[in-house]
Amino acid sequence: MISCDNINRCQIRNVNDHHDLVMQITREAGREGKASISIDYQRLYDDSEKNTALANTLMLDSRRLNINPREWQTEKNRISTENRLVVNEFIAGIREGSRITLTGKFANEQDRPVISLTGLKAALLAMDEQQSRIDTQTAWAKKGVKPADQVPDAPLPPEAPLFSRPQPLTDGEVAALTQFAATNMDTNDCTLESSERDVSLSALSGEKALMMINCDRGAYNLFVLAFTVTRHAPFKIEELDLTLPFSFNQQENQSPELINVDFDEKSGQLGTYAKGRGIGDCGESSQWVFDGTAFQLTNYASEPNCDGYRQGGEWPELWVTR
Repeated sequence: MISCDNINRCQIRNVNDHHDLVMQITREAGREGKASISIDYQRLYDDSEKNTALANTLMLDSRRLNINPREWQTEKNRISTENRLVVNEFIAGIREGSRITLTGKFANEQDRPVISLTGLKAALLAMDEQQSRIDTQTAWAKKGVKPADQVPDAPLPPEAPLFSRPQPLTDGEVAALTQFAATNMDTNDCTLESSERDVSLSALSGEKALMMINCDRGAYNLFVLAFTVTRHAPFKIEELDLTLPFSFNQQENQSPELINVDFDEKSGQLGTYAKGRGIGDCGESSQWVFDGTAFQLTNYASEPNCDGYRQGGEWPELWVTR
C-alpha cells in the first residue's frame, strides 16, 4: 500500500498476509526529503519461538540481511533508521528481492513471518512519480542522470481557516431551535428510540448554529444527523455538507460519514472518527474548522486495511494544513 498526502509526503507498507512482519518506508518531497524505514515484528500471541533480536534474524531470500547497529535503532522486535544514506542503500538492496523472512524454528512453516516484496517496485515507482523524481539521481525505482536539484520542493500546505468565536446561544434561542427541530426535522430513518436521540446545539456565527442529533448506534460507532440552522426566525435549516477538497477512490465530491462526531465550541473544530472495527486498526478520521461560511478540511486520515498494524486512529494522513 502506498499513500501520499497533499504535500507529497508518502509512505509504503506491506499489508494482508504479512504474518506479523511489517515494513514501512516513508519519504518527504524535495531533493533532500527526509526518509525512514522500519520493520516491526508484532506477533500478538506468545512469541516464544523467537528469542533472538529482530536485527539478527532477517533473511532476504536466501541471504541474511546485514543490519549494522551503528546505523540502525535496534530493539528486540523492531529495527528502524532515519539515515537517508542507509535507507537508500537498504532499498537498493531489497528492490529486486522476492521476500524478507524471519529465521528460526516455527511449529508451522506457514506461520513463518514474511514480508512479500511483490509490488514493492511498483510502489516505489508511484512514489517517485508523485514526488517528480523519475530519471533523477534521487529516484528509488527509476534512477537517471538528472541532478537532484531538478526535484521540486514540497508544495506548501494550505493554511487552516480561522474561527471567530461568536456569542453563545441564549436559552431563548436554544428553546426556539429545539422546538423548530422537533417539528421540522425528518428523523424517521433513525433507529434510536426518541429518548436516545440526544440533540446538541452550538453557535457557529452570529447568524448560524450547528445542530446534531444521535441517529444510529453500532457496537463502536455512533451515527449522527447534522444541520446548520439560522439562529433567528424565520428559521432555515440545511443538512451539513462536508466536502473533501480532493477525489478519493475515483468518487467525486465524496463526503465523510458523520460518525463519532465531536465539536469544540472554542476552536470551531469538528471531528469525525469512523472505526472499521472495534480495535481501531482501520477506518477514517477528519478534522474541519468553520470559517464563517462553511466547514473547511484541516486534516484527513484513512486506513483501508484491517490487518492489526495500526490501532487508535494512527492512520496515514492524506490531507494536512498549516
